[in-house]
Amino acid sequence: MNEWIGEREKRLREFFDLSDDANLIAPEAKENFNVSEQIAKHLERFNIEWHIVPAEDAVPIDTGDYRARLYPNLKLDSAASREYQKTDSYQAITGGHRRHQGKIIGVETTQKPKYLPNNRQFYGTVYGFEAKADPFAAYLGRANFTSGTRFAHDYTSLRNFVNIVTEEWKTRGLMPEGYRLTICPPVVFNLVGNVFHREWSATESLELGFYRDQAGNAKCYAVGSNAPDDFSFIREVETNADWTFLGFRTVLVPE
Repeated sequence: MNEWIGEREKRLREFFDLSDDANLIAPEAKENFNVSEQIAKHLERFNIEWHIVPAEDAVPIDTGDYRARLYPNLKLDSAASREYQKTDSYQAITGGHRRHQGKIIGVETTQKPKYLPNNRQFYGTVYGFEAKADPFAAYLGRANFTSGTRFAHDYTSLRNFVNIVTEEWKTRGLMPEGYRLTICPPVVFNLVGNVFHREWSATESLELGFYRDQAGNAKCYAVGSNAPDDFSFIREVETNADWTFLGFRTVLVPE
């Protein structure tokens, strides 16, 4: 069931120019990863694909090399460039990503759509006209998404969505042991998009991601592409801001 691990490691080593002896996964993460055939088939229906977040020793993200490889179009204010690493926003990103490094996570690969007026685009196809293309469509209504799409949501509806899916899958025995569902974090979106899913950059629509800062508060970000095959766009957004144009994808992370 875990044949995919070698293929993912190979692609990551090629992308980051790593040696064969660089350890990408914590030994306990690989040893404890066990997904039954029933759960695997269930997750496949929701386009959940397993990925490795390279360990910090192998791929530290707080470096110029990482930014050059994965955020080539990220433009920093030259006057403030020496201070940005001290900001709460930057520390929330780096600290949040480090918690996932060396671990196996499940990333939803559903195609994000282009923008359409009045939040009528649906996940699942490039143009976004077909409502039934979104594998999570049934859960959106139950979570009070008034548009019926992954847009025009707020914190409450997102929290409801995550809780409903997580609790139902656990109750039905369809959630991998030790995992929970959440919204895909910004750096994970950038990493998986760059290395494995360049097609995500074919659409201009932005997605929501967040990390907890040192005080436990959610730091929210809009992430996306600046051009085809580029995933450099990342901007912090306030939690009470208008999220109308921010879609989202899900991810399974260790609890």
